[in-house]
Amino acid sequence: QSVENGAQNSIVHYCVGIFMIYGIGYPIGHTAVIGLFSKVVGRRPQGTLQGWFASAGSLARIIFPVTSGYIAQYDDITTVFIILFVVLVISNIFVAMSSRTLNALSQ
Repeated sequence: QSVENGAQNSIVHYCVGIFMIYGIGYPIGHTAVIGLFSKVVGRRPQGTLQGWFASAGSLARIIFPVTSGYIAQYDDITTVFIILFVVLVISNIFVAMSSRTLNALSQ
């Protein structure tokens, strides 16, 4: 049963969901990404590049939710998911095109 049809979403469900995202999923994913970025950076100045990487991540965590909110407010949620899908596809294409360079840098 959906919320629109009267289903109750308790605070327990919300807290469990937030715990699963930030307590389990985010630390595992973030640690893996930082490790990969560190391997790609190699012998170059780690501190500076890790700082830029962290700053870009922080900026993305501000810009994307605000932008998604505006898009959902002025259009609909389907448009938000289409845009996120397009960004994901473009990112995957970029990684696939750069795989040789990424592999060479990680050696």
